[in-house]
Amino acid sequence: MVAPLRVVRDSAGWFSIGTARKAEARRSHRCVECGASRPDGRSAYCTRRCQWRFRGRFFWDAARTFVLHRDRFTCQRCHVRHRVRDLEVDHIVEIALGGSSLDYDNLQTVCRACHRKKTAEFLHRRAAVRRLGRVTPPVEPDEGNPSWFPA
Repeated sequence: MVAPLRVVRDSAGWFSIGTARKAEARRSHRCVECGASRPDGRSAYCTRRCQWRFRGRFFWDAARTFVLHRDRFTCQRCHVRHRVRDLEVDHIVEIALGGSSLDYDNLQTVCRACHRKKTAEFLHRRAAVRRLGRVTPPVEPDEGNPSWFPA
């Protein structure tokens, strides 16, 4: 399986942006992620949580680990706790629809069954759009004109 191009681009930033930020954090004796003060200059991180969070901005495996721990190994759709081997990390807004690849606000922990359902729903909607040949945007109410509300 080939990594999506956007994920590869984010990983490439590790060698430019990530390295520079870590070097600056070591010089200033501050955590590269949260900015907390650190007495020693050996590490760029104050805790393992900050380490995984920072690395997850560049690498999928680190982002996956951080999100699994953040969600406490619980599926965010069915709210059942599972073993790690039964969980997957899913994009809330699919990358195909413009969702960011490694943004923690766009990642959630889901079990395999819920992930299959969500993916099937997405593919069904996308096939329906392709059959129609156009995308119909949802109707937004006009806030300046209160006549849209059927009161």
